[in-house]
Parts: sequence; structure tokens; C-alpha cells
Amino acid sequence: MDRTIRLPLQLALCTLLLALLAPARGAAQNESYNFSVGVLGGLGGSLDANPGDKLDNTGFQLNLGMVTQPGTHLVLRLGHLGLDSSKQFGDLTNADLTYATIGGEYRYQQSYYDSGVYLALGGYRLGGDDALGRSTNDTTVGLALGVTGEFDLSRHLSILVEFSGHWADLGQAQVFAMGHAGLAWRF
Repeated sequence: MDRTIRLPLQLALCTLLLALLAPARGAAQNESYNFSVGVLGGLGGSLDANPGDKLDNTGFQLNLGMVTQPGTHLVLRLGHLGLDSSKQFGDLTNADLTYATIGGEYRYQQSYYDSGVYLALGGYRLGGDDALGRSTNDTTVGLALGVTGEFDLSRHLSILVEFSGHWADLGQAQVFAMGHAGLAWRF
């Protein structure tokens, strides 16, 4: 089966499995909301690309979260990271990383913010132009580990800060680090 067809199928099966294994939402939740949407901008890059191992590349991320039980969230993260700050990324130019991850996030209430840690399974696509100027891409499944901090502005709006590490067995690089900040709307 073609690798470009297998990845969406694998992601769909993993998403279904995670949704089935997620505990049912309890009636009495500590959170005053069931869902959240976050829009974040950030910086990041690869730690092992040569050349291109800079962390000053810009990107964005969309977070779609659901409270599954008190202190536990299921979050889908969709993101894009341009990898062209050093003009070349491994053997590629005009490189970028697109990803989608889904996983459990565990939240801890602090006095003035919520902190969290998450582990997620994801699909990663590294695209760019090769030495001959042809467009090429590499797609694989990977893992993400991150920490979050959420600071309330109002009952429905908060500032969300997130730092994450990603591992994906891509040809040009395998380890990525990112930092994001933005707003989250809870309902």
C-alpha cells in the first residue's frame, strides 16, 4: 500500500482507538467548560538537521480540546512550522513541517494558572525542494511530549503557553522542539 495512503488510515485508526479508550466525561467536573479551541503562534525547529538546526523558525498551531474527566483532556493539535530561517534544511530548501497530533493532556490546578503535561501520537510531513528544484515530501508517524500553562483572562478566555518536543523518523531530521503562545477559548 502506498505510504501516502497508509498515514491517513493509520491516523484515523489511532484517533478512533484513543476516542474509544478515553474515559467518559463525568457529570461533576472541576472545569467549567467541556471544549476548548486554541490559536497559537510560535518558534521552533530541528535539533538534529545539518544544516538547519536553528530554533528560530516561525509557525502556528491550532488546538482542539475536549474535557474527558476532571483534570484530563483529549487534545488534537494541528500545526505548521516553516523551516527556512537558514535557507537550507538538510538537503532541502523552502522546507516546512506540517503535523497533526492527538493525545491525552493531564492538568494540575495551581493558584493562578493550570499546568499540564501531554503525550501524543502524530502524523508528520516534511516538505521542500530538492537540489534539482523538484518538490518532495516525507511522511511518517511520530510522538510528541509537551508541557502547557494556561492563564485565565476571563471565564471563557485564557492565555495558553506550550513547549513541546517531537520525534518523527523523517529523512532530513528526527527531533524537533517548539514553543507556542496564544489564546484559548473555552465553552
